[in-house]
Amino acid sequence: MFTGATRNSLVVLPLAPALPDALAIAAAVVVTQTLVGVVGVVIYVRVLPPRLLPLR
Repeated sequence: MFTGATRNSLVVLPLAPALPDALAIAAAVVVTQTLVGVVGVVIYVRVLPPRLLPLR
């Protein structure tokens, strides 16, 4: 569930500073996507009741 929400944004994040200045908007989009994904995971952890998550 969490992997689907973050969509591998943390994998792409280190590439954002390497983009040329002409693609600065793309770097901003990658950073924004990462922040939204992290906030989403925090919300999932707070909202989902423990009984819905399988224990291992």
